[in-house]
Amino acid sequence: MATTDRRVEELLDRWQASVELHLRYLKLDDAAYARAEAWPKHQRPNALVVNLARTRLLELKAHLSERRDAGDAKFAESLELMSFLTSLLGSEHIERFIPLATGKAPDTGTSGTVEQPRVRAAARTAAHQKSSGAAPMPSKATQASATQKSSTGSHKRSTRPRPAPATAAAPKPAARPGPAPASPPRPTDAMTRQVIADAIRMLQWGREWPALAGLIARMADRPSETEVWKILRAYRSDILATSRRTG
Repeated sequence: MATTDRRVEELLDRWQASVELHLRYLKLDDAAYARAEAWPKHQRPNALVVNLARTRLLELKAHLSERRDAGDAKFAESLELMSFLTSLLGSEHIERFIPLATGKAPDTGTSGTVEQPRVRAAARTAAHQKSSGAAPMPSKATQASATQKSSTGSHKRSTRPRPAPATAAAPKPAARPGPAPASPPRPTDAMTRQVIADAIRMLQWGREWPALAGLIARMADRPSETEVWKILRAYRSDILATSRRTG
């Protein structure tokens, strides 16, 4: 089997494994789905989208097998080239897509990409109070306690002599600046260097930072989107500085 055929077949196998996981995730509610994996920001795919993706993926794998048996080496090369060009040119960064599923739960046990109902309700309440400038209403027990403290404080202030004016406090010494954050170590493995190079190239081509991890992860022989995000976060300053300097 040619190298290109093997890369394309491995990519399709990863996609099929991801789709099979999404078919299992359809049974979960929104909160359980959010905790299932470290999802990127996206709209949760429904059953129609997941089943359609599985059907088309099986058809594409059948076409690849037929063309390989017929001795057509250009078919796999064309598929790989189309996947690469679609990531760079044809696709916009959108939230309605099927993220690559690996079956691994996030390290923190929760994901911030899918809002849970109680989180959304709390956020809407806080946003309403902030926009209207209204403070939360205190309870009756709190109001009674505040009234009693105010009355007691007024009585004490009326019977005690007034204290002498306090002298001006000495100025506090200026805090010393902390040490500058250490720069990340230079990448040593080939995959990290490849992801950094991909990110620099895509930024120079006009892609936005939030879209980089998804675009790079969809390329052949690249790590998962979660691993790509770890590399991008670790070397963000170097990637941005290099892309501006060489762009």
